[in-house]
Amino acid sequence: MRSNPLFRAFVVCVFLTTFLYADCANDQDHRSNKNSGLLITDFTITGTLTLSSDELATIASKLTGSCFDENSEELEERVRLVFQNQGYFAAVVKSLRIKPSDQLAIPKPTTLEAEVLEGQRYKLSEIRFTGNRAFGAAKLRREFPLKRGDLFEKDKIAGGIDGIRKLYAADGFVDWLAIPDTQPLSDATIILSLSIAEGPQYRMGKLEIFAQKEMADRLREEWQLADGAVFDFSYVDKYVVANRSLLPLGFTPRDVQLVRDCPGASIEVRLVLEVTDPSSQSRPKDVECEPPNSASK
Repeated sequence: MRSNPLFRAFVVCVFLTTFLYADCANDQDHRSNKNSGLLITDFTITGTLTLSSDELATIASKLTGSCFDENSEELEERVRLVFQNQGYFAAVVKSLRIKPSDQLAIPKPTTLEAEVLEGQRYKLSEIRFTGNRAFGAAKLRREFPLKRGDLFEKDKIAGGIDGIRKLYAADGFVDWLAIPDTQPLSDATIILSLSIAEGPQYRMGKLEIFAQKEMADRLREEWQLADGAVFDFSYVDKYVVANRSLLPLGFTPRDVQLVRDCPGASIEVRLVLEVTDPSSQSRPKDVECEPPNSASK
């Protein structure tokens, strides 16, 4: 029996739709729940005053093909961020319309329509640091990929601040914090100031390993942070990776228990591989240490 051509066309159409909208690339999937959400298939921008059609197409392409939670506030912030990453630091999303074309698909193919006032396009003037003692300004500045005169891109600024966080964490400063402040200037540049409060520098305290003696001894031999050494908070990840063959299947850095002694500025480390002590059955609570008051102290 010969099949109906219209039926064949319908099957092909359904197959292509499923193929195109079934999922999105890992680096473009921002959903908290992979069984729901939206896939942005088209992004229309109106309301801008200075951008050319090519520039608008470039901005729209940053979201097209990406998946997000079905959350209007988050999507509005994503749209604003796309503009901020093009230097439009003060961009305002005046309205946002979300139009799913298939309510049953997972994720739902969706058209975004945004009215945006882009404002001025800013470049970086300089980056200033206050309150830093453990690291000099030059070392902190190297964590930022932007140089003077580059577009002021929010993602690169955030990446630089995260790089500083990692520097401090590797040197024992887990309570470190930074308060950023931006100062737009009349020449369409921005001064970024970071007020840093370092807090105490933590050191290695007691290492406890709950396992059979032979295994505990082997794991203890591999632990390279000596008692009293500056505690490198990135070391736990490296240790777990390097000793994965000794650790239980599925053991991750999150399974390593770190307990802060705030007054003593030390870290107790516990590896619970086998429950030999009733007190080790529950994860000890990390003491909530007081945050640094200010960068000036």
